[in-house]
Amino acid sequence: MAFLQNFMKGRRAKAFLVVDGHPAHKANIVKQYVQSVKGRLELHFLPPYAPDLNPDEFVWSHMKTNGVSKKPLKKNESMRKRVEEDIANIQANPQLVRSFFSAASVAYAKD
Repeated sequence: MAFLQNFMKGRRAKAFLVVDGHPAHKANIVKQYVQSVKGRLELHFLPPYAPDLNPDEFVWSHMKTNGVSKKPLKKNESMRKRVEEDIANIQANPQLVRSFFSAASVAYAKD
């Protein structure tokens, strides 16, 4: 809910948000918030099990092939810390992030 409030803060134009079918995205509190902004926000749901349509899935695929699963943890190394570092490395690489949106299946996300 806080994410949606921050997302909408200061927006004047209508926003379209593509979301997956996670139960949190369909919760009553989310529905109520969408109604409260009186048409300024539309949620568009991806079909069930449509990883090729979801850019997030390209992130997780990259993590599986290049991240923590490809490099054994060192003695006493935290898995959480390693995953957070891998995600930070992705975030610091705008070209890589853009590549997750370049698949033909996620063309809806291009401007």
